[in-house]
Amino acid sequence: MYKSMLFLHIFFAMVWIGGMVFNLLFLHPVLKKAKPEDTRRSVAEGVLRRFFLGVWLSIAILFLTGMWMWHSVRTDFSTNTLFHIKLFLYGIMVLNFTYIYFFLLKKKLFSHIPNFVWINLVLGLLITLIITYIR
Repeated sequence: MYKSMLFLHIFFAMVWIGGMVFNLLFLHPVLKKAKPEDTRRSVAEGVLRRFFLGVWLSIAILFLTGMWMWHSVRTDFSTNTLFHIKLFLYGIMVLNFTYIYFFLLKKKLFSHIPNFVWINLVLGLLITLIITYIR
């Protein structure tokens, strides 16, 4: 059971972080050059809406699998400061994504979204670094 939960946890972390890398480093630079403006906005909105569904699923799966592993397998994490920093950073990522989704996307403020995605990417990479050291 542990290996299955760990796989799901790692897979959905890859979906979220990998999606941010793809959007910021590959899709966004190409879309900035696309003409006309309507096409660029429609592609950006379509891709973001689809990716954001994956992020919501990732948030839920990461929370559920993380809590299961913490309380069932890694109870020693309760006293680990790095683990609590990781949880705090995850919470900031979720709040930041919630702002992106419910404010920026809904108001169609597409030009502001990459700035906030960069914040989450940096936080996600920092979490990856932290978990590498507490394994």
